[in-house]
Formats: sequence, structure tokens, C-alpha cells
Amino acid sequence: MAAGLPLPDESIYLEEYRQFRTRVAELKGAWETFQRTGEVPEGVVKPEVLASWRRCRARGLDPYGNPNVIFLSSADLERRREANRLLIEVAAPFLETLAQSVRGSGFRIDLLDKDLYILVQYGDDKAVAEAAALGSGPGVNRGEVNAGTNAINLAAHLRKPVQLVGPEHYNATLHYWTCSAVPVFSPRKDLLGVINIAGHFSLLHKHTLGMAIAVGRVIEQSLQQRELIAALELSNEYLNNVIHAVSDGLIVVDPSGVITTLNQAVGNFLNVEPADFLGRRIEELLGPDNVFREVLQTGRPLVNREVVLRNKGRQHFFIGTLEPVRGREGSGGVIGVLKPLASAKRFVKNVAGFKAHFTFDDLVGQNPEFKRAVQLARQAAELPTTVLLQGESGTGKELFAQAIHNAGPFRDGPFVAVNCAALPAELIESELFGYEGGAFTGARKEGRPGKFELAEGGTIFLDEISSMSLNMQAKLLRVLQTRTVVRLGGTTELPVRARLICATNRDLWQQVKDGTFREDLFYRINVLAITIPPLRERADDVPLLARYFYGKIGRRLGVECEVEDRVYGILAGYHWPGNVRELENAVERSVVLALSRGSRRVEAEDVLSYPGLRATSRPTASGTPGYDLGEVELAAIRRALAASGGNISRAARLLGVARTTLYRKLRLYGLNCAKTKHM
Repeated sequence: MAAGLPLPDESIYLEEYRQFRTRVAELKGAWETFQRTGEVPEGVVKPEVLASWRRCRARGLDPYGNPNVIFLSSADLERRREANRLLIEVAAPFLETLAQSVRGSGFRIDLLDKDLYILVQYGDDKAVAEAAALGSGPGVNRGEVNAGTNAINLAAHLRKPVQLVGPEHYNATLHYWTCSAVPVFSPRKDLLGVINIAGHFSLLHKHTLGMAIAVGRVIEQSLQQRELIAALELSNEYLNNVIHAVSDGLIVVDPSGVITTLNQAVGNFLNVEPADFLGRRIEELLGPDNVFREVLQTGRPLVNREVVLRNKGRQHFFIGTLEPVRGREGSGGVIGVLKPLASAKRFVKNVAGFKAHFTFDDLVGQNPEFKRAVQLARQAAELPTTVLLQGESGTGKELFAQAIHNAGPFRDGPFVAVNCAALPAELIESELFGYEGGAFTGARKEGRPGKFELAEGGTIFLDEISSMSLNMQAKLLRVLQTRTVVRLGGTTELPVRARLICATNRDLWQQVKDGTFREDLFYRINVLAITIPPLRERADDVPLLARYFYGKIGRRLGVECEVEDRVYGILAGYHWPGNVRELENAVERSVVLALSRGSRRVEAEDVLSYPGLRATSRPTASGTPGYDLGEVELAAIRRALAASGGNISRAARLLGVARTTLYRKLRLYGLNCAKTKHM
């Protein structure tokens, strides 16, 4: 010993050893008293130990004989080890390290499962062999029912660390042992197993339990980390699958513009392999001037904007949202979600209400001319050809257009209707073709797609096309020839993939002759012409249509109306200048009037209140109202001829009929144009 260093006071160790021997003797005496009487001196035995002794005594366990050892077969032990593979994998490195630290001390370390079967033992060969000789090896159960009181089953029962010495064990064969046991719990606090450090009772030290507790906590933390890592890996796998499964494109770049995520959808859109561009700069994929670099530099998001991505010399159009990610130290990169423009436009059918509601079942009529028109429309629906619908206002041209759309190959796309007569001349171009941001004063800064773009994959219906100006007709002709549109203020040609249906209530061929409609455009849209007869030429369909409308309107209003038989005769006697639209309005009016009387029966007085019917009614010999369709029609023709100075074309336009129809009526009534000029 070096000079100046005090020598250990051996008396301290001797005193501790004397106290230990005294304590063991007291426990031994208490154990013997309990075995004779079932009682113990107060304060000598820990309450949890005494409670266990009493359970063992009640079970009739022999405190002197060998414990009722249960051995697992080799196969059963392997099955238990496999069931607890994760626990063994996590605990093994720590228990092996602990075993190295106590090698040569006579201690061994047991790892038990939740049912208290020893799975694995660690320690020097002598300690393990001695345990095996006492019936305590792998495959042995150390539960209280079989082995009596010990630290292992008390730790599992109490769910806390336990240290026992010698006589505290219920079975006398274990009185030479000290055990320090710690339960091991899962992250959800389920019991997974027990760690036990066992050695000769003379080696008892409080630090042994501390070591066991420390190792137990480390194992629990490792299990929790394993579970978190597994959950994170599973979450990442789910996320990765979702990223590549969604139909929208997803691109994520970090603050320096390096691509960290690129899903398969983007690869399909741009015809690239996503894995080839991960970890590369966004410029390598999209070129130097790209929206991701713009958002990185400005920090401003782009929300539901049209985005153009350039790759391999081609332009790709998307509706995109690019959001900058805010990190603790500034920009965290940019996340971009992209939907192909063509795909995005198909959503217009739902979000903008561009839907076709009518089908061929809604085209009611038995008139031969009308049925021929319907049959021709059915045939046209199956082909992606341009259709021209001709007929007076109110004959149902848009119903025909919607029925054609819903029965054809474009049914899943939007149905976009444009009334050319309702749009001012200065707005119709931007309405049809769209415009770029800032194209004109008042234009939205992000631009706007036109109706041709919105009809992508569906049908665009140009109603009253005859009202379109010659300048606009020329631009429409170019669209039909090239199948592309260029927005106002733009230069990029956007493909048009939509069916075109046009409608007119005028004689387009006469307009061509008059120079108000382009001949080349007429030939372009007059691929398949369908003429819808006016209602006055299909008077036999009026009762059929009226019954249909009474049922339809009744369902919409939530009532079921009875209709007087005379009503259908009255309706059939009118010439219906407003055609089917006027008939439907008159039917609805009669239903409302009947309900206003507190009745659900539509009678003659309800329909006769309609101004048109009232004006054409005249009394008959029986005193009931009658109708002279010929007189009304003749009077209308006379007025039109007089107003037009005998010009047949102008008179036909005033009447809203074709010139051929007017000529037929003139012959029917024996009229001469020259004689009617001053009528």
C-alpha cells in the first residue's frame, strides 16, 4: 500500500457479514416455525413473501422435497423460443455482456417467458451445470404452483423487481440461493418475461438487483425502439405504396432543388423512370425554367394553377398545386401535386355542373318524322362524328344533344353547352378558347381555360351557331380543321379531344347564300344533319307528351295529379308556336293552378287560362270551346308576309320555319305572295 493511503477497515466488512448471518438465521427460524405452525414471528418475513408461503402451503407443496419440476420437450422449447424470438434477440447482447461481467462469481442469468419457462441461460459452465443439477435449466417452469416461492414468480406476480435470499424461498433445496428477478414489459405494458440473476446466498448484494433492473430497462427501451422502427418502416412502406398508387403526380424537392420523391404517375406522364431521377436536381428533369425552382425562390405557393412541364423537348400540361414546406430554419423544399390537364377537365362534369341529364328515354313521340329523327340520332351517338341539329326553338335540340352524348363513347366526359346567341361578340372567343393571364384588361392573372378545353373527353354543344359572327366562324373553322385551340394571348396549341354537336333554328344554307354564314364552315359541321319537326307537325304526339309532362312535373312537385280527359283534346287543338318547351310550361302552369284551387285534378279551366289557348279558342255549336288551327296559322302567315313585303326568306325567319315549310303552307292555303304584300 502506498504511504498516506488509509487501509480498509476490515471491521466494517466483518460487521456486515455478522448482520447478514443473523438475518439469514432469523429467516431460517421463521421458515421452520411456519412449516410447523403456519405462523411466523411478526416483522421477520416480508409481507409478499409470507403471502406466497401461505399460497404454497394451501396448495400442499412439499417444502422439503424436490420442486414439482415441469420440463418441456425439445420441440416445445423450440416453439417457445420461436414465439419469443424478438425478446431473445433484443435481450441476448445485454445478458451476454452481463454474464461476462459476473463470470467466475458463481452467478448465472436466466431469461424466462411470460409463462415463466426458462428460455435461455447465461453464465459460466459451473454455475449453469449446478443449476441444471437442481432442476433449473432451459425448458423448466419456475411458476409458484410448481417451484414454490421464488424471486421469479414474485416479480411476475407483483410486476416489480424482487430479490430473495436463502430461506425466503419456500422449498428447502433453494435455501442456498439468492435470486434477483426483474419483469420485462412490452411498450404496451404487457408482461413479456423475467430476467433472473441467481447465485449462492452468501454472494447476496443489493447491487445485484440494481444490475438486473438496469438491464431490464435497457431491454424494454430496445424493444420499444424496435417497435417504433418497425412501425416507421411499415408506415414508410404504406406511404410509398400510396405515393405510387395515386393517379396524381407527386414531386418533392428539398431546399436545394434535389428531387426526394417522384412517383410512378409522374414517370408515366413524362415517360421517364422515377428511380433514375431520385437524388438529382429538378433542372435535370424539367429544365432550368421550371415552376418548382420558381416556388423555391419566391416562397409563394401555386394553388390549382395550370402548370407546363417541359421534358425531352415536349410540353406537358397539368393542373397543379405547389406548396413550399416551412422548416425550422427556413425553406424545407417544395411539394407538388399534379393532375394532367385532360384528366382535370373531366372533373368539370361534376364540379362545374357540366352534365348531360337527358337520354333517349326522354325523347317522347310516335310521329313518324320524329321517330326517324330519333333513330338517326341513336345511330349518330355511336360514332364520334359532328352532328348538326336543325329545328325551331323549343323543339328539343339540346335534349337530342344530351341524349346523343349519354349514348355515345363520350358519355363519361363533360357535356358543355354554349349558347352562341347569348354571348356578346367581344367575349365569345375567350369563352370558347380561354385566355392566358393578363391577355386583356380584367382577365384573371392565372388565365382561364375555354369551353373547348373544359369539354375534354366529352361533348361541346354549340347552340344557335347561326348567330356567330363571320370573324368568329373563321376561328372556329380553324379549330375544327387542326383539332387544336390557342388561348387568347397564348402561343401554345392545345389538343381538342371533344365531340362537336351544333344546333340552329335557322336555314344555314340560306345564310350561306346570303353571305352571313361561311360556306366552308357549313360543310365542316353539316356532316350529319338531323331535322327535328316542330310540334304543330306532330299534333298526334301532343297528348302523349302532355301525359309524360304531367307525370314528370307531378314527381318533381311531389304530387300525383289526375287529368280530365278533355284537357288532352284542348292541348292537341293548339298549334304550339313555342313547340315542346311551350307545351311543358303550359302543363306545369295547369298543375299549379289546380293545386292553387286545392285540387289535384287538372280540368279544362286550368289549361284554358293559358293565354295562347285562350286566344285561339272559339265557341262551337254546343257552346263548348273549340279551336281552328288553320285560321290561326293562316293569320300568322298573312302577317309575316305583309311585314316582310312578300319576301319568302324573311317571312320564314319571322315565323321561325324553313322556307320549304312556308312554301308548302302557301300552296295549302292557296296564297300568292304578291297578293299578300298589302294584307
